Amino acid sequence: MLGDIFRVGKATGAEDAAQRFAAKLQRRIDQVKEKASLSATRPRVACLEWVEPIMVAGHWVPEMVELAEGEDCLGDKGSPSFRVEWQQVLDQRPDVIVVTPCGFDVRRGLKEIHWLTEREGWGSLPAVQRGQVYVVDASSYFSRSGPRLVDGLEIMAEILHPELFSGMVPEGGAARLYGEAFRLS
Repeated sequence: MLGDIFRVGKATGAEDAAQRFAAKLQRRIDQVKEKASLSATRPRVACLEWVEPIMVAGHWVPEMVELAEGEDCLGDKGSPSFRVEWQQVLDQRPDVIVVTPCGFDVRRGLKEIHWLTEREGWGSLPAVQRGQVYVVDASSYFSRSGPRLVDGLEIMAEILHPELFSGMVPEGGAARLYGEAFRLS
C-alpha cells in the first residue's frame, strides 16, 4: 500500500507529498509494532471475513494481526481469503475472534453474527468464554488496500492488547459482541 502511494505520487508529479504521507503512515505502523512488542501475550486470533459460508480473512489481514503481536491461527499472510469448515475454527480454539465482514460496517456485520452464534460449539470457544469477540467496520478499515489500513492496524492492536492501547478505535469502528468495550455511534 505504501508503494502504491509512491507510484501515485510519481504519476501525478506529487512525489514529495507522497513521500511525506507514506512516511507518516510508516511511523504509525512502527509505533504499533514497537508498543505491541511489549505485550507479555500473543493471542491466537481468528479473523473471519464472512460467516456463511465461513471465510478466513486473507491478503493483508494476517499481516495486520502479526504487526499487532497476535497469531492468526487460520489465515495465511499474502494469500486470498478462503473458505474453512466450522470444525477448523473449533479446532484452532482462538483467544480472540475478529469478524471482518467484507464490505460491511459494524451495524451490518452485527446483523449477520447469528450465523456464528447459533453454530454448535460456539460457546466452547475460548474467545467466546472470555468475551473477546469483535465485529469491525471492515468496509472502512480492513477490506480495501488503502491508507485506512493503518487505522485498521491500530484497531487490531487495541482489540488484541487493550492493556497497551487505548483510544485507537474510532466511533463506529468496532463493537465487542459481549461487553461494552467499544460502542457504536
